[in-house]
Parts: sequence; C-alpha cells; structure tokens
Amino acid sequence: MAIGFKGKYFTLAAITATVSASLLSAEALATNETIFVSKNAKEKEAQELDEESPTVVISKKIKPKKVDFFSANKTPTISTNLTDNIKIITSEELKLKGVSTLKEALSFEAFTTSSGRFGQNSSIFLQGMSNEYTLFLLNGVRLNDPTSLSGANISHLLLDDVERIEIIKGAQSGVWGADAAAGAINIITKEPKAGVGASAGMEMGSYGYKRAKGALSYKNLTSGIGLSFSRLLYDGPSAMSKKGESLKNFEDDPYRNTTLSLSAHHWINPDSKIEVGYRDVNAFVHYDGFNFNGLGDPNIENSASHKEKSGYLIYDYFHNAHAISLKLSKSDSKREHYEAYPYQYRGKSSEIELKDSFKYALDGTLVVGGSFRKDEGQIDSKEREFKNSALFINNNYKIEDLVLTQALRFDHFNDFKDKTTGKLGAKYSFFDDLSIYFNFGTAYKAPLLTQTYNPFGNFNLNLSPEKIKSYNFGVDFYSFKLNLFYNEIKNLIDWKNSAYENIDGKSKFKGVELSYSEALSEYFLAGGSFTYIDAKSEEKTRLSNRPIHQTSGFLTFIPTKNLQLTTTGSYIGARTDYSTKETGRYFVANFKANYEMDKNWNIYARVENIFDKKYQEVDGYTALDRSFYMGFDWKF
Repeated sequence: MAIGFKGKYFTLAAITATVSASLLSAEALATNETIFVSKNAKEKEAQELDEESPTVVISKKIKPKKVDFFSANKTPTISTNLTDNIKIITSEELKLKGVSTLKEALSFEAFTTSSGRFGQNSSIFLQGMSNEYTLFLLNGVRLNDPTSLSGANISHLLLDDVERIEIIKGAQSGVWGADAAAGAINIITKEPKAGVGASAGMEMGSYGYKRAKGALSYKNLTSGIGLSFSRLLYDGPSAMSKKGESLKNFEDDPYRNTTLSLSAHHWINPDSKIEVGYRDVNAFVHYDGFNFNGLGDPNIENSASHKEKSGYLIYDYFHNAHAISLKLSKSDSKREHYEAYPYQYRGKSSEIELKDSFKYALDGTLVVGGSFRKDEGQIDSKEREFKNSALFINNNYKIEDLVLTQALRFDHFNDFKDKTTGKLGAKYSFFDDLSIYFNFGTAYKAPLLTQTYNPFGNFNLNLSPEKIKSYNFGVDFYSFKLNLFYNEIKNLIDWKNSAYENIDGKSKFKGVELSYSEALSEYFLAGGSFTYIDAKSEEKTRLSNRPIHQTSGFLTFIPTKNLQLTTTGSYIGARTDYSTKETGRYFVANFKANYEMDKNWNIYARVENIFDKKYQEVDGYTALDRSFYMGFDWKF
C-alpha cells in the first residue's frame, strides 16, 4: 500500500514516472519466483496476481523493491540482485508523458538528437556514446542493422504495444557481444492477460498528425496469443529549415508507418514452453538533402521506403534447477531511396542461441551458453558478410547484503581477430534505502559494413574493432540516484581523408548522472535528472552533438481521482554539431492532461513546446514549434 496516498488513488497508472520501477506482467513475476514449479501452478498464481494487483504499485518513493529485469544477464533477475546501472521505463510512464517515440522515451536517460520529426534520423548518446555503440533489442532480439551507420533504425519504432523499456548502461559486451559497448536497451512488448482482451486508441494533432492503434489478445491456462496494430500518418513540416524561419516557407516532408506485431506462447507440458513472435514495419518518408553547392535545401524532394521484418522462436525446457532455452531469430530490413545515391540498402541478421540458466541457490544464478550469428549487408551492388560464434558464461550471486556479478564471453569472427570480453560488478546494501555499486567492463565494436564498404568515399577493408573500457560507480539513497561513469575508446573509427579509419589514441567519456523522484503528497509527484559529460577525443577536442550538461524534470498534479496533469521540461546546455554551430542553450516544456472517464475509457490532450521555443537539435534541421494533440484510449 502507498504511504500518503488514499485508496482511491491506487488506480493511477501514470505514477511511476522516471524511476526504475514497475510491476511486470503477472506471468513474468510468477516465472521468476516459481520458475521450477508446474505449468498449472504458474498459471494459477498468474491469475491471482492479475485479479488482486493494481496496475501500478505506488509507494512513498514510488519505487517497488522487486522488479524483474532481463537484460543484465540474459535471464529474469530481481533488480535488487543486480549490480548494474539500470533503469526501467514503464508503459504507464510513457502514457503519463504522452511519449510516442523511443527518442522521447530515452530523453531523461541519455542525450538525444533528431534531424527532423517522425521517420528522420534520431541519435541516442548513452553516457555520451552514439547509437552504434548501443545494442537495441526487441524482446531480446537484436534490432541493429548491418547496413546502418546508426546501428539500429530506431526512427521507425512505434511504442504503442510496449510494456516497458529496460536500460542498462556501461559496457555489456561480456554478455551481449560487440554491439553492446555503451550498454543495451531492451524493448519489451505487452503480453496477453487471462481471458479475452481488446484495446484501441486514436490521436490527432498539428501538421496532419494522425495515429491509430488496436490490439486483441487471448490467454488460457496453457496458451496465449496477442495481435497489435499501429498506423501513423504525418504531413510535415519540412525536415530541413533555417532556425527561426516560418515553416510555411518550405515544402512538407510527410511520413507514413504501419506496424503489425504478433506473439504467442503454448505450454506443451508442465516442463516445456514454446514462444513465437513476429513484427512487420512498413514505412515511407520524405526527407531533405543537399544541393549541388553542398548546402542544405529544404525544398529538395527526396523520399525513401523502409521495410523491416523480424521474428523469433523460443523453446524453453525446465528441469529441476535448470532453465534451458533455445532461441532462433531473424531480421530483414530493406531501405530504398528513390532520388539519392546509394539507392538500396539490405541488411539481414540470423542468430541461434542455446543457454542454460542454472539456479544453484536462492539468490544465485549461473548462465552458460553459446550462439552463432550471421550478418549480411548489401548496399546497391556491394555485399559483405560477417559471421560470429560465441561462448558466454555469467554468474550472479547474493551473499546477505552483498551482490556480485561476473561475466565472460569469447567471440570468434570470420573477418576479425578473436576477442574475449567481460565484466565485474559489486553492490552492497547498508539498509533498504541505501546501497552503493561498482561495475567494470571491457567491450569492443566491430566495424560496420558502411564503414568498410563506404558508399560515400574510399573503401577500407582493414579496419580493426574498437577497444573499450567502462567504469560505473553509483549510490542509491532513498529517492536519489547518483552515478559516476568513465568510458574509454581505443582505435576509434572516424571519418578522415574521404574514408573511415582507426584513429590512434584514446577518446574519453566521463561524467555524472543524478536522478530523483518522489511522491510529494497525495496530489503531487515530482522528479528530475541532471547529466554532466566531458566527451573528448585524443586531441582533447570536445565531441559534437553532446551537450556539456542537460537538466530534465517533471511534475504531476492529481486534483481529482480521475484527472492527471503532467508538465515535463528539459534544458539543454552548450552543444555544437559537426559544423561547430551552437545547437544548445535552450529550454523546452510539454504538457499533458489525462482524464479517466471510467475503467475502460480515457481521454487526453497535450501540448508540445508550450512556450513556442525556436531551437534546433541539429543545425539546419527542423524542431517543431508549439503543436497540439488530443486523443482517446479504450480497453476491454
């Protein structure tokens, strides 16, 4: 029960805000706590939890102590038994703030930029390190595209069916491999609840914005299936513009996105379970480019399609203290540019993984496994293939108030030298509301296809993987969280002399992250975060697109049982882009009002950029002025 909250407020699903907290689905909790009991016992417990638990646990610190977390060691683990610097963003928080893109969802946890609005290139700088150093996962399946310089095409990822987003910072190559040099972000979709379920929603707003979503699900004692649909239409404005100039002076750059998702599971017998998932993204975007003089032109009519299909098949077998899992996954993305060179990008990734999660003690789990992955990339007529075999082992153990983590991974490549990486972590809890942790990890990042077979300049097939070291030290004290980090990259791959080359020396990323969240009373909830970063190359020059500091905050006011009013704001400190233009030093605020008509219907309205601030995240690319939206959600 909440402290300081009346019972009538326990249904406020938006109260988790920026803390690393949420209840998982009942089945996930049951799986973690009773992983080695029979199927019927699991399903019975899941039904009881579904009936008795509120949507969100609200406590004085709005921070539930036991939250399941998958991404740290490839098996569900209670968050209090982890040493890593982690965060969970829940679907309730996304709803509370009116978030519709991954870039917006991560803006409290990382530096972010976007070259325009929907469908345009977005960048996530986790602890100052750019997209390609972060592994993006969807239900544990890699999203990283072998033909993309950004690692993953996150600009086309809609969040309508997302249950939570798991964020783990610091080098994770010892667990996940080359893509996870800065950390891993795992997006978990919603699971069906017991019985028949259905939901729908619609939102409309400025610049011809229209979004529709729907979902159907069914679950009984042995099986479950869920289907979701999202459709986004957006008419503009121009992706490029001059700062401060009216957007009416330029042509529009529309965007269309249709996303279908399907998931299902079935218990074959009390010890065996099979699970499948499929996702289909079909998007079309207009974007701007550069004219023959090398200048950005907002009226250039470039367009491209993006089609992405991904799926997975998982077989789980439970025997005594062992949970054996076999996973097959595949993704296929295709981008076609109709007016600009290169014209076609095709990236395929296939992976098979076998692992055993051995629970040798109540608070001790050993994960052992191996995997084989093949990445194929084609840029017009240029093709290349990477193969990667890996063996991994990681251990998580709690001894009274001390938690210890160790991970070790060996990777064999067909084109690069073999690599061994690992991580070590420790956390000590002095009492329930005070703990300290330390983590050290080694990582590497293999060259991307577009860096070796560069379509915009000279080839360099001799690129070597980058070597990375990562340190994180933190303190959790009641509602405060402090994290100090230091990341070091050796042999940084960068653009030089019309090609990508390994740069001698070390690039360093160091800084401080501070976050806070608290239920101030039964009517108010507040939180905020502050990040300072010093990101410099070997030549001691600051790296572009990373502000020196960023401050974000939110305030939720609950005047009545059914009404929530939320204001969010962010101040971006001094920041320069690749052209050394200043793109920082601005404050942007947003607002959302949400009214729950009854247990099934919810209506809302929101305003982005309340004060109509004229700013640009990337020089020459549009950031929206004040815009308005309204919509509804329905569930059964």
